[in-house]
Amino acid sequence: MTWHHRGAPSPQWWLLLLPVSFLLHIAEEWWAGEGFAAWTARAVGTPIGTTRFLVVNSIAWPLFTLLTVLAVRRNAFAWFPTTFATIVLVNAALHILGTLATATYSPGLVTSLALYLPIGGLAFSAGRRQLAARSFALAVLTGVVIHSVVILIALA
Repeated sequence: MTWHHRGAPSPQWWLLLLPVSFLLHIAEEWWAGEGFAAWTARAVGTPIGTTRFLVVNSIAWPLFTLLTVLAVRRNAFAWFPTTFATIVLVNAALHILGTLATATYSPGLVTSLALYLPIGGLAFSAGRRQLAARSFALAVLTGVVIHSVVILIALA
C-alpha cells in the first residue's frame, strides 16, 4: 500500500497545502474580527487565553508540517494526511456551526470554507482510496481524538 497515486512515480506534494491552510487559518483566527479567543469567550462563555492559543498552535503547526512532509516522502506516515484532513474538517464544521448558532462571524470561518473544506476533503478522499480500511478508520479516529484533546486543552 502506498500513499502515492497508483503508477505515479512522484510524491503528492499538494498535501503540503494542508499545513499552508492551517497557517492561514491560525492567522485568520488571530487577526480577523474580534479574534477567535475573544469570540469564544463571548459566544461559548469559556475563554481561550491568548497564551494558550499561541502555545497550542506554535506546537501543532510545526509538528503537523513535519508529519505532512514525512507522509509525502515516506509510506510509513501515509496515514497522517487523513488524520490531518479529519482535524481540519472537524474544525471547519465547528466554525460553521458556531457561526450559525451565534449568528456571528467565528474567526476562522473564511479559511474553513475556502481552504479546509476543499483541501481537507481532497486529502480525506485520497486517504479513503489509498489506505486500507483499517488504516483509514484509525487515521480518522486519531484525527477526531486529537481535535477533541485540543478543545479540552484550549477550554481547560
